[in-house]
Amino acid sequence: MKLKATVTSDSDSNKKYSYSSEDLSILDCYVINPLAEKVVKKFPWWLPANIITIVSSALVFLASVIAITVKSTNWPIWILIPVCYIVYLVGDAADGLQARRTKTGSPLGEFCDHFLDTFVTGQMLFIICISFRIRNPIFIGVMLYLSYFAQISAFWEKYVTHRLHLGRFSATESILSLSTFGTIGFIKPVNVFLSQQVGKFIPALGVYNVRLVDVFLCVALFCSLIVSITTLIRTKKVSLNFALYMIVGAVLTATAAFVEKDSFFHVFLTLTFYHVNYSAALLSSIIMKEKDPAPDILLTVAMCVALIFELHHPVLLTVFFLYIVIFVAIRVALFIRKNSQYWYWVNPELSENAVKPEEKTEEKSVGQDAGEKTID
Repeated sequence: MKLKATVTSDSDSNKKYSYSSEDLSILDCYVINPLAEKVVKKFPWWLPANIITIVSSALVFLASVIAITVKSTNWPIWILIPVCYIVYLVGDAADGLQARRTKTGSPLGEFCDHFLDTFVTGQMLFIICISFRIRNPIFIGVMLYLSYFAQISAFWEKYVTHRLHLGRFSATESILSLSTFGTIGFIKPVNVFLSQQVGKFIPALGVYNVRLVDVFLCVALFCSLIVSITTLIRTKKVSLNFALYMIVGAVLTATAAFVEKDSFFHVFLTLTFYHVNYSAALLSSIIMKEKDPAPDILLTVAMCVALIFELHHPVLLTVFFLYIVIFVAIRVALFIRKNSQYWYWVNPELSENAVKPEEKTEEKSVGQDAGEKTID
């Protein structure tokens, strides 16, 4: 199903901010979007869509905090993890509906929505690593690389075609399946079973130190790779900068796996923020219609030097991480500054007479376009 969302900006009523998407996701069309439509009707008109985006995204970080604290309490708080993700998905759909409802869609809203989504990928894998105690730096690096590559390939397709494509098994299905998989890892009997060596079931593989959970994750990663390849084939175009991102990202993944091998958090955070940084740069280029960005090569070179000279000092690893975090913060700050006129804590006041006709029109549109997804 195709959707073109057109929303009038507050700063200039003669200009319209529009973008399009194609959402074929089964869960989005028949579960998440219909639920979001009902929820949005309960929201007050003054509530900005960006606030909905930030609050719903915060639940993903809360899920990670819950995962970290599970072992320090006897309460089964892990059951809240999938709840956080479900509420996040509903909020992720509701923010766009609220923007359309109140005519407050903007470049800043689109950036805020998609940028915060980039953290979800890392958060899901983080919960899985915590619940199943995955600490192999190479495996972690490959998981992050292939997972983010699938997401960034979708952004790249939007950069080229100006339309975001979501297939039958899209981000929503992936988020729910992976977050649920990470959650069941906190159930002791399930964890014990999935932590068994594959060799116990297939003797021929007994020489390899591979667990059942590793096999399941490899299947998921293979699916991510297929999605990425399919997206690039459909896009029919890869720029030099995007090709450099794929190469540099692979080199950085391998380098970090050896330089930061003794620190799970350093490996995970450095690689996550590297991909988030490129995602932010690409999103900015999409929205502002600028040339596609080049990847950060300096960090890769610095880590390669650290590997060659066998530099593994904790302070150096922290410097690498802080470098990429500061880069992300600067990039986001610059984008917000360029579009600061679109940020507000309360939506522009709408008269009752202006609201009611719009609300009726929206309800009629929802009935006609059931299953379509609006993106803020």
